[in-house]
Amino acid sequence: MRIYLTLFLAVSALLLPNSVMAWGGAGHQLIAAEAYRQLSPELKAEAFEVLKSHPDFEKWTNAYHPNANFDLAAYVFMRSSTWPDEIRRSGNKYDHPNWHFIDYPLRPPAFTFEPDARPTDNVLFGIAESEKALSNTNVDPETRAAMLSYLVHLVGDEHQPLHCESLFNADYPNGDKGGNNFYVMPAQRVVGLHSIWDGLLGSSINPRTQWNYAIQLEAKFPTNALPELTAHTTPKEWSLESRELAIEKGYLNGELKGSTNRDEAPSLPADYTKNAKAVAERQGALAGYRLADEIQKYLKCAGPVPLLPENTFKAQAVEVRKIGTGEASKYYDELMVVTGKVAQVTVRPTITFINLDGSGPSAPFTAVIFPENEDKFKDLQSLKDANVEISGTVTEYRNKPEIILETPDQIKVVGGK
Repeated sequence: MRIYLTLFLAVSALLLPNSVMAWGGAGHQLIAAEAYRQLSPELKAEAFEVLKSHPDFEKWTNAYHPNANFDLAAYVFMRSSTWPDEIRRSGNKYDHPNWHFIDYPLRPPAFTFEPDARPTDNVLFGIAESEKALSNTNVDPETRAAMLSYLVHLVGDEHQPLHCESLFNADYPNGDKGGNNFYVMPAQRVVGLHSIWDGLLGSSINPRTQWNYAIQLEAKFPTNALPELTAHTTPKEWSLESRELAIEKGYLNGELKGSTNRDEAPSLPADYTKNAKAVAERQGALAGYRLADEIQKYLKCAGPVPLLPENTFKAQAVEVRKIGTGEASKYYDELMVVTGKVAQVTVRPTITFINLDGSGPSAPFTAVIFPENEDKFKDLQSLKDANVEISGTVTEYRNKPEIILETPDQIKVVGGK
């Protein structure tokens, strides 16, 4: 179910015009969860009714496990937020790879405003097309479901500041592709600036985690603390907000040092990531509230839709099961301890893979570490050939199970090499 940059198809994110995934799968689910929580019971039911015709609806319902935090409708809504990234450049008939961003050229030092060169193939156009389909009940149901998924996704995309620009200067005469080619070095790793921003809203794609994070954001940023909600009410205005944030907070008004060469990437300022995360959380809160408003404004149904039943599931304390790598695919979205032998450890600048019981794509299970957590793990290569237990929520990526590692205590060596 990762989606992510899962954050990341992270490696390929550096190769595309803008990052494959704004905010990563975690960020998109966070924004979707916040928006869903703002919807009226009637709108929740109507959104779920529309999404029943989505091409991946059956896949999502099969992956859902009842829990006390949120019901199936909420889960499906959250999962719909990542689907446009999952199908990107896949040949899917609904794929619109350029809808995920808008390239306002940034030219320091004046940063004089220039419009995007593709007004009919960018995030604003995609939002408009999505809203047009949702407001017309005569559009075929599958298309309307796909366009609801796009609306949920694209409102999130345009609130990621580096999805609304491309830097042009002497080093980047053709633009830096939204910061993807602007290399910096937080801690001891080299990444594109865009990847840093994509990961600021978390790396866990466990829907429960993002649902709880959404509750925290609502408390931290109530609507009365966000004057932008009334000052700027259109998708174009929101994209211009992001453009300004990219200038001021992303590139530090042109003062941020970066490199076109990975081997010469300079270190980030000490407080850069902390300040950027504060911006990202505010943007995430704005995106959630605004998405709810857009759904209220544009989502139409042909007739009355019954309200959703109350979620009466009661959480029960259960012992976390230990399973082998071959069983992991049966337990998506569940907390498990997966046991196996480390066959391969691959450390890349943008992602780390620990494959159990097999190497490369044939590995039956993978543990993944994203850059923001990399410094917590020491000497990962020493795990090679060790028998280990990996604990965490099992998620799906390209039809294979994996667990996202955020802390070292999720790996336990239980047998020698």
